Amino acid sequence: MPHRRKHRIKLKSLYVWHRYTGLLAALLVVVLALTGIALNHTEELQLDARFVRSAWVLDWYGIRAPETSTAYATPLAPVTLLGRQLYIGDQPLAGEYHQLIGAEAIQDMLITAVDDHLLLTGPEGELLADLTALDGVPIGLRRLGRDQEGRPVVAASAGYYRPDTDFIHWERLPSAAHDITWAQPQTLAPERRQALEHTFRGRVLPWERVLLDLHSGRVFGPYGIWVMDAAVLLMLFLAASGVLIWLKRKR
Repeated sequence: MPHRRKHRIKLKSLYVWHRYTGLLAALLVVVLALTGIALNHTEELQLDARFVRSAWVLDWYGIRAPETSTAYATPLAPVTLLGRQLYIGDQPLAGEYHQLIGAEAIQDMLITAVDDHLLLTGPEGELLADLTALDGVPIGLRRLGRDQEGRPVVAASAGYYRPDTDFIHWERLPSAAHDITWAQPQTLAPERRQALEHTFRGRVLPWERVLLDLHSGRVFGPYGIWVMDAAVLLMLFLAASGVLIWLKRKR
């Protein structure tokens, strides 16, 4: 076989490998390029502060809402403890809590007893004050209620107490008056639980994490890393084969 014909056959074979390797690597290269560009601008795009709300993505990551919940209904807004996350209406409050003791609406303010805290919030869930024993709140809160005049009353480990209008001074009551109405926990309605679960899951997974996992291949499990490694090797092959094709055609 003439030398020139052998040269053409080798060049054609290399060109075919170059073409099909390019097609195979194209999709992965697009993923690497787009995720890489986005990650280079994490701060500008606020990727660490924006959260994934897509149900199937959250399911893919195995993110579930807690099963335990306690709820109290008030005229201003429902108060719910889902797992360790406290919600005033649909508004999550910062911090983690373990036991929701009660909630009462006094005029346009919501009083929530949770752990050893007495939280005062507005109707939209804005936190007005976080009172503890350091602020005079009786130790060992057990119940929260109101008397006939609508004033808040708490049952604590040492007895029953009623604050003044500014929650600075607490008056100890001689005994539990019969006119106190104690807050009672409510069964969480299925539709409200579903809405809170959606809100809860929608604040767990930042977009930065998803893009990092896509860029590294970890989003597809342990084998995804090897797939992305293979994509990089294919890119190196494309670069080398492209140079060889150029050199052979130049001869």
